[in-house]
Amino acid sequence: MRTTADVVVIGGGIQGLSCLYHLAAKGIKNISLVELDMLGSGSSGRSAAMLMLSMKREETIALSFVAWKEYMAFAGLFGESTHFKPIGHLSVATRAAEHELREEIAVQQKMNVPIEILYPEDIKELVPAVNTQDLVLGALCRTDGVIEPHAVMQAYARGAKELGAEINERVQATGIVLEKGRVVGVETTAGTISTPLVVNATGARAKEVGAWVGLNLPISNYLRHIFITDEFPAIPQNTPFVMDAEVEWYFRKEGENVLMGMGREESTTYEPQFVPEFQEQVIERAALRAPILLNAKILRGWAGLRALTPDDLPILGYAPGVEGFVNCCGWGGHGVMHAPTGGILTAEIVADGKATSMDVTPFRYERFL
Repeated sequence: MRTTADVVVIGGGIQGLSCLYHLAAKGIKNISLVELDMLGSGSSGRSAAMLMLSMKREETIALSFVAWKEYMAFAGLFGESTHFKPIGHLSVATRAAEHELREEIAVQQKMNVPIEILYPEDIKELVPAVNTQDLVLGALCRTDGVIEPHAVMQAYARGAKELGAEINERVQATGIVLEKGRVVGVETTAGTISTPLVVNATGARAKEVGAWVGLNLPISNYLRHIFITDEFPAIPQNTPFVMDAEVEWYFRKEGENVLMGMGREESTTYEPQFVPEFQEQVIERAALRAPILLNAKILRGWAGLRALTPDDLPILGYAPGVEGFVNCCGWGGHGVMHAPTGGILTAEIVADGKATSMDVTPFRYERFL
């Protein structure tokens, strides 16, 4: 492991690897990444892996557009496919969720997202498995789809190494050394790396890392459970990702199987604690929204953490009052979707002095002061 670096990236998930690659692509050669476990061993490897333009807010749609541009050019840039499949994303709403979905549709139309408004009969025709008896509205974006996060992480890691960056797995950052309010080093389980600049891309641990330099990052970690069934041809391959807007329950095809997810419970640990009993709540919603899924057998499940801020937007850029500390965190379950954007904006901020791909003002830490 290097003992000096121009930049140290803490966190080897998809956001950290994107930062590493894009910083190296800007010409910063002496970069070191430290990851306490293996690359992608955290929430990046436990994602539903959707790539979507049909986000809820102008800011997150803008983040998606930047990510979309790189993801659509990924094979040419990296020689590695994202395995993107444009299955489409369908949000369905009961009367209780109708107003919120209509507001989202208005934002999406304003931002030129190719969104279609559906009504119960349209939803039933598109996805016969969905129970539409209590539904009043749907919103479909046919261009949204699913990608393979591990392929993306491998491409970023390989690309960064080819540009001279160093990746250290099973090396845990344990502290940040400050002198007169500026970063001068990162302490790790393998020794100290002298550096003037640190990128906090630690996902669920971002609040802890921020505290090392006196920041109180307003990030809370929330569990989301995902379950996968056995082969279930009753749900055809051309079925879009279906999200029940009222309770954030969803399902999509995963090969020949079906993947279902749900949940927003706050976690008290950095490691997602899988709760087998939560399967009953997922099945209960499946019984209401897509009853045919009761004929499928759930093979296994897992849990991931979503690091959420109070306004559901990420925290990007230099931290005030701490010279050399950059945040790229608080992605709230959209870390895979917006991985290119996080890396691109962080690299622009560090190497160019300001972000130029989009306005990062809404994502600055100062909004919470």
